Amino acid sequence: MLSGTVILEDMQFILTVVPFTLGTALIVLSFGILLGFAVAIVRIRQVPVAKQLARVFMDYTRGIPLVIHLYLAYFILPMAVEEVCRILGMEQAAKTSPLAVLVVAYSLYISVGQSENIRGAFSSIDPGQWDAAYACGMNGFQALFKIVIPQGVTVAVPVFFNTFLGITKGLSLAFTIGVADILSQAKLASAQNAHYLEAYIAAALIYWALCGLLDVVFGRVERVFKKW
Repeated sequence: MLSGTVILEDMQFILTVVPFTLGTALIVLSFGILLGFAVAIVRIRQVPVAKQLARVFMDYTRGIPLVIHLYLAYFILPMAVEEVCRILGMEQAAKTSPLAVLVVAYSLYISVGQSENIRGAFSSIDPGQWDAAYACGMNGFQALFKIVIPQGVTVAVPVFFNTFLGITKGLSLAFTIGVADILSQAKLASAQNAHYLEAYIAAALIYWALCGLLDVVFGRVERVFKKW
């Protein structure tokens, strides 16, 4: 029979990893935005060779499920780090941790979506803004960072927030490479008390509450950006 007491106990146990999950999601989003910004600039400026490489990577991420991408990174990334250290004549201080693999792999995976978001935000800016910046004596980078980006941020921010929610839920796959998150904590709780349904209900309630809370917070921040 379903036990409400067990659900509450499991929720308390699962809540211990919520700060770690949110912190990891924030780190992944930050790196994903930076990488996405670089890809967007490459595509906007039509940088030779780099734009073709960006296109290949975009096709890869669109065609490969995230869980397979994580497994590939889990096996390939440590070998790549070890090989780079060998070529540079350096001794590898420690093995590549699963958390580092998760952050790198997930950041790369979401960077494609963020590049499209950023490129769309830039495209929404009136081309006359560039001409006005050049007329004021600015070069391309000055126009980008002083004129275009401040206006594009207000367009891109809502999508960034939605991406953060998606990452928070998507980190449920982290347990596949040995990183503790909300779902893995639920699995551990169910293994300890053999109440599997209660553990998953507890995890679902926590995900639901987190998304509801973050949605309210992000909604208020978004209104501030729109006013700004």
